[in-house]
Amino acid sequence: MSTATADISATYFPVVPAAFWEQAFDATEGCTRPAVLKVPERSGQLFPMEDVLALGANIINAGDVSVNVDGTLLKNPVLPGTPPTTVEEFERYLSDLAEQNNAQAVTYTRDYCLRHSDRVAMMTRSFISGYVDRRGIPAPGINVVYIAGHYQETWIGLHNDACNTFLVPVYGRKKIMLWPPEYFADAGLEEKAAFNGVCFGHVDVLPYAADAVVLEAKPGEILFIPENWWHYNQLPTAETSLALSIGVFSNGTPAAAVQPAIKAALQMPQFNQRAESYNRLPGGVIDSLADVALPTAAQNILQAIQDSLSLQILAGSTSSGVIGGGGTLREVPVLSADTSLRGRPDCPVILLHAGDGSGLLFALGAMTKQPAAAQITCLIERLASGDPFLLGDAITQPEHAETVITLARTLCARGILDLDG
Repeated sequence: MSTATADISATYFPVVPAAFWEQAFDATEGCTRPAVLKVPERSGQLFPMEDVLALGANIINAGDVSVNVDGTLLKNPVLPGTPPTTVEEFERYLSDLAEQNNAQAVTYTRDYCLRHSDRVAMMTRSFISGYVDRRGIPAPGINVVYIAGHYQETWIGLHNDACNTFLVPVYGRKKIMLWPPEYFADAGLEEKAAFNGVCFGHVDVLPYAADAVVLEAKPGEILFIPENWWHYNQLPTAETSLALSIGVFSNGTPAAAVQPAIKAALQMPQFNQRAESYNRLPGGVIDSLADVALPTAAQNILQAIQDSLSLQILAGSTSSGVIGGGGTLREVPVLSADTSLRGRPDCPVILLHAGDGSGLLFALGAMTKQPAAAQITCLIERLASGDPFLLGDAITQPEHAETVITLARTLCARGILDLDG
């Protein structure tokens, strides 16, 4: 996980301009065609090399890494001693990884990698927020894959993914051959196991090369791959690259979405006691099932499921559907009534009032209990406006100051609000 930095300016995350997404949707014909997108200059480098290498180091140190050599996934790979933190160390690490595993081509990867870096998770939210504004929160969510390696061909072979993919090169280039979803329908290729799509493995793609769309992206560019498009990376010789693959998964079902809420409700103690008998209804004609009164316990279960789903939507809205991250990013200086703050549009904060004066605060996909919701209401409203404000203007009563300042510090440390100016 990320380590907080004392330099608060180092963790300001740029807001990608709306024009970028307008151009992106035009270039991809509404996310139906592959394209290379230019990283907007105003946003700076989306994922700085040092942050992505730090993410990789966290993955390796946690023992949560997948290593593929010469097209084979290793169960017990031999890893060099120290994870790389510079470009030179990265090149050497890959060379040592290949040598120690008797291989030519090597990759090390991690799905759901954002659990290993709050900083990169926040960068991802900053980038993808404009997509979410236009397309909504995807279900089951947005997953990021860390991909580092020295290879000539895609390590898993010809495959597709059940997601819209934004492939972001951080070091080196990505040159991809792409075919539309229906292209291989009658090719008679054998399907192999795949994590989130269909894989044909290492096949000779030369017979299909003339029909391929070939795109190349380098740092400062983003290669967009539409959902279910077949793709294969094939270079003249082995090259070193480091990239993040942002997968926007919208292939979930309503049934899958409600399962956690149903499971949670069914496990509540009050719904696992002896059921009460209900009255037998007389014979006759009814006009609607709405005329059938459910037992009180059944009504309460349905209400509990609905409440759980509502909480799920609130949490998802504050994370933009991004899976992972949410911890402390930076140390925060002393805040006072004269400190100017601004909320971030890509990190909305939502406060749900409860009847007893407490509340539930939703931020970056997490929910926390707030014992004095009224004291922080003005702060949350100010953050939602998106305009800069003085912290003192969010303190409605002198006795509320400590509660408001403490929450503001916490949100600032997590990157949810910024110091303005």
